[in-house]
Amino acid sequence: MKEKNIYAISTEQINTHTAGLDTMTPLQIARKINAEDFNAARAVKQAARPIAQAIRAAATSFLNGHKIIFIGAGTSGRLGVLEAAECVPTFGTKPSQIIGLIAGGKNAMFRAKEGAEDDSVHGAKDIQAKARTGDFVIGLTASGVTPYVLGALEQAKQLGACTALLTANPKADFSFADIALLLPTGPEALCGSTRMKAGTATKMALNAITTGAMALCGKMYGNLMADVRPTNKKLVARATRLIMQIAHTDQATAAHYLTLSGHNVKTACVMICKKTDKTAAQKLLKKHRGFLGKALNEN
Repeated sequence: MKEKNIYAISTEQINTHTAGLDTMTPLQIARKINAEDFNAARAVKQAARPIAQAIRAAATSFLNGHKIIFIGAGTSGRLGVLEAAECVPTFGTKPSQIIGLIAGGKNAMFRAKEGAEDDSVHGAKDIQAKARTGDFVIGLTASGVTPYVLGALEQAKQLGACTALLTANPKADFSFADIALLLPTGPEALCGSTRMKAGTATKMALNAITTGAMALCGKMYGNLMADVRPTNKKLVARATRLIMQIAHTDQATAAHYLTLSGHNVKTACVMICKKTDKTAAQKLLKKHRGFLGKALNEN
């Protein structure tokens, strides 16, 4: 990437609204940064249609047994890894189904690995190791010019994966992206620090994509986290409360069936509502591809 291209990127421009940040009071700083943050939400709102495309693409891959893969560098890469990790307890997915890859590997999550994002060959190799035909690969790069990410997307296309590029740069190269997720958040409050508005917008878009895709895949009931994996006391309490709400039962009954079901909210709800055992409940849910509403409404 040539130096002149760096200065042409919108996120690298000087933000005139936050000039003199180093002379402001704490309250002034808080208000200035918050005012800038509203641009992140606006950018995501404007991208509703491509985000909807990404939701559909992610759901299609997932329902057909393929993977959803986020790949990025720096802040963008960390957000992708975070999103993938959070899908496991939230939606009961397997770690192998939704994957986050970051330039520099796992260690780069905690300490920046200089130069890793400039290696397009490494990006291609990382995707080559994980992606297959039918997967959905989302490249994450605020600047839109990160070689690691663009190399990964080019390789993903060659492998037959569906691809998307999520960026804050309107002039980004979308050549290898089936879906252009453009979030033009503009100059950062702290010049070039894309962990701020660009990062916020990226997280918001990823929230929408994964949540929307999982809704289309039957991973929730209404807006309830029906596929939550109760791996700690807080989540056990949440699972119990969900059973109470969905099956219209008391706490003791909900807790009892949560145990009988093998700590599966959907199975417990079907057992209660259909007055059946665990095996029959699981068969009914499988018949309806995990959609709890359809299972409960079957006559």
